[in-house]
Amino acid sequence: MKVTFEIKTTCSKPFHITVSEEIPVFELRKIVIDMVEYNTILCREDVIDLFIPHNNDCISILELSSDTVKSFIEQYPEYFHADNSSLWNNIHQLYIMDAPYMEKIRSKKEAPVYNDFIPPAKSTTSAKNILKNALTLLTGAGIITSAT
Repeated sequence: MKVTFEIKTTCSKPFHITVSEEIPVFELRKIVIDMVEYNTILCREDVIDLFIPHNNDCISILELSSDTVKSFIEQYPEYFHADNSSLWNNIHQLYIMDAPYMEKIRSKKEAPVYNDFIPPAKSTTSAKNILKNALTLLTGAGIITSAT
């Protein structure tokens, strides 16, 4: 079975990865860190921890853990929703703690905020935005070509 994780960082919008529940946790960690490096401004060296919140603690996903994703999920059913009757129960959140964020906290500065997306202008209608996005996607996919 496949499991989808929503990865939450301090410096980007959440992104998703899907893996087999049979892979080892250390492989999951490697995939997540590779995707953090690809999807954010962070480098792998910036990642301090990959974790889940559990009660008043943080449970780290260790580099050397040979547990499978399935067995890790089964260890924390209250966090990972033991009831699998819904599709949403197979989407789980993992969190990244990064060095730039920790430095901001230690120096009592404002924590970094993700500003790398531009919301649509208020004067633009939602239909116009949908059409603009559709044309962009179709052009990028080569379905519509320009006459130049």
